[in-house]
Amino acid sequence: LIRDAEVVRSLRALAKPVIAMIDGPAVGAGLALALACDIRIASSRAKLGASFHRVGLTGDFGLLWLLPRIVGPTQAMDLLMRAEAVDAERAERIGLVTRVVPVERLADETYDYARRLAAGPPIAQGLTKLGLHRALESDLAAMIAWEAEAQARCSHTADAHEGVAAF
Repeated sequence: LIRDAEVVRSLRALAKPVIAMIDGPAVGAGLALALACDIRIASSRAKLGASFHRVGLTGDFGLLWLLPRIVGPTQAMDLLMRAEAVDAERAERIGLVTRVVPVERLADETYDYARRLAAGPPIAQGLTKLGLHRALESDLAAMIAWEAEAQARCSHTADAHEGVAAF
């Protein structure tokens, strides 16, 4: 399990935003894989669930760490204890997915989002992702200091020079 779950750590550590496209069930470890992604776009027929208790198990693949950070501890507890899949609309309401789109638009919407990210500033995106992850385990003073360093690093990039000039 530890070796197999390395994919979750790899997705979180990747210096680029990762998008999950969910079209159907994402349950158990599949849900953990989706949660390891930064953006989750689901079709209207998607179902997401932490169904481990249905088979007498507890969460794995980092689910117990990821879920409360994404939906909060109260929703995480409810999802885990009920062990029932939620539909796409509820998943969007509680923050489990970023957004829900019609089934026939899922691929187009996801790839459009990916193209937009690919055209963005990679260093700023990577530092933003890293900063958001760090913020969950740092105090405000530490994050302000980290942000200042990250901003200084970004300010020397071609993307920043071009963006400031265009602004």
